[in-house]
Amino acid sequence: MAAPAANATVTHDNEVYAFGSATFHGSMSAFSIARPIVAMATTANGKGYWLVASDGAVYSFNAPFYGALAGWPLAQPVTGITATPTGHGYWIVTGDGSVFPFGDAKLYGSLGGMHLNASIKALIPGPKGRGYWLYASDGGVFSFGSARFHGSTGAMHLNAPVVGMASTPSGKGYWLVASDGGIFTFGDAGFHGSTGAMRLNSPVVGMARDGSGRGYWLAGADGGVFTFGDAHYKGSAAGLVAASRRIVSLVGMPDGNGYRMLALARVADVGFVGLGSTGAAVADVQNRLIAMGYWLPGVNGVFDADMQQAVWAFQKANGLPRTGVVDAATQAAFRTATRPRGRSTSGSMIEIDKTRQILMVMQNGVARYTFNTSTGSDHPYVLDGVLYSAHTPEGMFSVIRQVNGPDHGPLGVLFRPKYFTWSGIAVHGYTSVPPYPASHGCARVSNDAINWIWANNILPLGMPVWVY
Repeated sequence: MAAPAANATVTHDNEVYAFGSATFHGSMSAFSIARPIVAMATTANGKGYWLVASDGAVYSFNAPFYGALAGWPLAQPVTGITATPTGHGYWIVTGDGSVFPFGDAKLYGSLGGMHLNASIKALIPGPKGRGYWLYASDGGVFSFGSARFHGSTGAMHLNAPVVGMASTPSGKGYWLVASDGGIFTFGDAGFHGSTGAMRLNSPVVGMARDGSGRGYWLAGADGGVFTFGDAHYKGSAAGLVAASRRIVSLVGMPDGNGYRMLALARVADVGFVGLGSTGAAVADVQNRLIAMGYWLPGVNGVFDADMQQAVWAFQKANGLPRTGVVDAATQAAFRTATRPRGRSTSGSMIEIDKTRQILMVMQNGVARYTFNTSTGSDHPYVLDGVLYSAHTPEGMFSVIRQVNGPDHGPLGVLFRPKYFTWSGIAVHGYTSVPPYPASHGCARVSNDAINWIWANNILPLGMPVWVY
């Protein structure tokens, strides 16, 4: 088993439950690790498994270790790990569709750097492991190598996000399952039933097929198991999972005669945190925010003004009430949220999204850093007897002038401004950056943020600025 990170400070409760031919070999529930476990893969003989954390750390249980991503600069957190058919390697996939092979796993293609409508959930091996499918939460399916495309729900309106996928024994078809238990069949995958019309106690979190491919299991977040077709009931974790945990995945055994479930601590267990809160729960949230590109100067376990700015940015990007605290709705959003998406697909630029009131530093279509911003309020104001509107203009601009210090103007002091219009509109630091439009037209960020932007040359002269 790979050793926990040396600088680990946060314990993430997790457990593995085994049923049927599956066996239990341990979990990380007794260890303190840097990032939470997010997925599990089983060995070819079913007698061992790997767990992977969101930072790409891999933990082996009765299974050989082939490598990990911990310490790599990842554009988005890890979302899945999948073993090769031989069991002598595995693929790790991140939310942006980047694929990393280890051991005898081969790279057949990747989505890293592409603009996706929804985050990638996991990788499913194709026939003989000579390819694979990636599937997204909107049901989009991407095929590589021996894996052939048989259809997707990417263009459909779904009642619930897609949470699982399984391929048929022939590799000529697959199933997708949504969190309401709705089943979608493609290729030679047969429909054997679903929970789409049932009232569930908790959402479905995954699926696995039996050995014949003529049946499958669905698992709920509470550990309940639903069987369809030839799949025989092997047991459930309902009643075994502590109230502080939720099942997050179901992994079938290679013999099709059993399955394992992975349970993690509920995100809500970090508790309600806001300005002034301190401790491991705050550090956990800070790690989550940084992993998704929300700007913070570091992890200090203190809910300070910088963290409030990052929480506001996260809430804005995910359409949540802008409370500035990690409340129940915000904690729930952490379960599925990924890095914010902009509009550009290539090159480096700054995007200022007035609707969401966020500023994104984009590199080849990826939001590397996201800041809370406050743009023009569009309220009228009078200056020297002339009526103006506090408006931030839309369009393509570039940084044309900058002042490395306080810049005294007719409307007040702008701290270290980066001007992108000749009329005086800039990205600048300010002591007040509320979660709503409040400026005279500039894009405000916090003073700490603008200091970091200057120190890292994030907005050099000539940098494109797209306001929309």
